[in-house]
Amino acid sequence: MKTEIAANYKRKVASRYLPIGPDQITNKVLESENYFVSQKYDGHLYLLYFDGKKSILKNHSGTEIKNLTFLDEFSKKVGISDELIFAGELYASNGNKRTRSFDVTAALKSNPDSLRFAVFDILEIDGKKPELNLKELHDKLNKIIPKSIDGVHVVNGIWVESRKEIETYFNELVNENNSEGIVIKAFDGPIYKVKPYITLDAVIIGYSEGDDSRAGMIKELLLGLMTSENEYRILTELGNGFSIEERKHWLAVLKKEIVESEYIEVSGDNLAFNMVKPERVVELSCTDLITQNTKGQINKMTLKYDNKVGYTATAKKPMVSIFSPVFVKNREDKKANIEDAGMTQITRLIELDSDSNVDSKNNYALSKIIRREVYVKESKGNKMVRKFVAWKTNKEHSKEYPSYVLYFTDYSPSRADKLKTSLRVSNTEENILNYMKLEIEENIKKGWDKY
Repeated sequence: MKTEIAANYKRKVASRYLPIGPDQITNKVLESENYFVSQKYDGHLYLLYFDGKKSILKNHSGTEIKNLTFLDEFSKKVGISDELIFAGELYASNGNKRTRSFDVTAALKSNPDSLRFAVFDILEIDGKKPELNLKELHDKLNKIIPKSIDGVHVVNGIWVESRKEIETYFNELVNENNSEGIVIKAFDGPIYKVKPYITLDAVIIGYSEGDDSRAGMIKELLLGLMTSENEYRILTELGNGFSIEERKHWLAVLKKEIVESEYIEVSGDNLAFNMVKPERVVELSCTDLITQNTKGQINKMTLKYDNKVGYTATAKKPMVSIFSPVFVKNREDKKANIEDAGMTQITRLIELDSDSNVDSKNNYALSKIIRREVYVKESKGNKMVRKFVAWKTNKEHSKEYPSYVLYFTDYSPSRADKLKTSLRVSNTEENILNYMKLEIEENIKKGWDKY
């Protein structure tokens, strides 16, 4: 039961926080009567359970911590005799030196007395969720948690009335004192998370092409980080920050470097990425990285690359999701290797969950084709091909794949863009076959012969 409460709270918290950059405080944060601005701790989210006598910590994955000195002290000095459930951040303290989330894991093994617990929310008091506004919540926390407890404390923060004051607090806490960031709670609005921009160097492994006003340009790049020799884990899609000239340039360059791939990565617009040789590196910036979302642990595909066969999928493994990725520049001075574009860029900032329980492709059932139709048309010595394939993935249980997929391939050797593809997905066989029927009616006219 405790694990379920922690897991539900973790998912809830993941969906509540809006990450923004330091330069967006004055224009992204909604106006409010006042704000509570607190320090963001680079640690692990835990719930503190107090049954009236003893205290324990438990997280969303079921990890339970009992033998910490501050838990015994909290149990003796807490200013209430009722059962309690608090939410907070377990972090490692090392004087004025910056610590990160992975330092918590090390401290649990070798230096538990360096751990601290910063409380920021009340889930239950004596089995009930208290109805408290923001001011009442912090007053209640400060009343329950005595300042004399060494190791458990209410999050450090201040009340301010303007966004300009928030900027000042950010500069003092983060730029001058090297804290991870700040959390902004508007009295009657959303919660914001502000950290310095993160920059990463990543390998281009694919691209999607624009249409209409962006025809002849890239729409998005597909980026990956190198995990070992010739192995890349998908990082993100990147579509913002390019000039028109850069979009045209990247399409001209990458179209010449398309390779085969047994794995299809699809964009948010259901466009399949064209996979390319993993040779070029770009720099991007983002506002935040997270390892969990409302569905739980974030996993992304790891791909093997071979010059002869192209890309093959190996397994989905823990990865981050990126908030607000923006293209910064081409890194001609960087190479697609572990040193320049590797996973350590992520793991030096954030701890990834264990991949021991992540399904590999070998544990998935094979997909099954339910209908395939191919049409051919010859004109002026050129043979054009249009192919429609619908299949059942048999992987919908993973929550990473749709139930049914329709893939349309349009090949014309006389066009500048010889190969065009599109993809649609559905949860039912009836819908996917209806999509296929409509696509055939729209794309197969007089002169096309069924193959």
